[in-house]
Amino acid sequence: MLHRITGRATKCGPSAISAIAGIPTHEAARLIRELFDRQFVNGVFMDELAAALAELGWKPDYALHHRNLRKRRHARRQTTYNTIFADVPCDVRSLTIGRVLNLHPSGTWAIATSNHFIAYSDGFVADSGAWFSRKPKSWSHEDPDHVRVARRKLQEAVRFVRTS
Repeated sequence: MLHRITGRATKCGPSAISAIAGIPTHEAARLIRELFDRQFVNGVFMDELAAALAELGWKPDYALHHRNLRKRRHARRQTTYNTIFADVPCDVRSLTIGRVLNLHPSGTWAIATSNHFIAYSDGFVADSGAWFSRKPKSWSHEDPDHVRVARRKLQEAVRFVRTS
């Protein structure tokens, strides 16, 4: 289940963390700054998002990567990424957001595409307000606002499970 995104930070990475873990966005940004010794959080990579969620009791258990986008950097620190995702099963396929979300996959997902993160869980999506609402909204391929997002290439999608 996604939480309503709250907090002062408006970037998509902290917003995805807020939606998944239920903490304010400024707390998520503070956590990323502390974990990675960063002065500002203007954008995050999947390794940073996964490390922050791990601190909050969430771990990745499955990942999807787009076949044609494998050469892009998915991590700020590749060693951190390799450590976090070492035992996570992964599929490499050419997918769009719509092809994945129209299947209504189970679980809680952080989805990266076009330098933007969205959170998805059990039929609901949320993000920083750039594409969707900060309040979780039901995903529907018939919704005109969702159609334009559905065609975007999925760069990486990671399913997270609660550990505690």
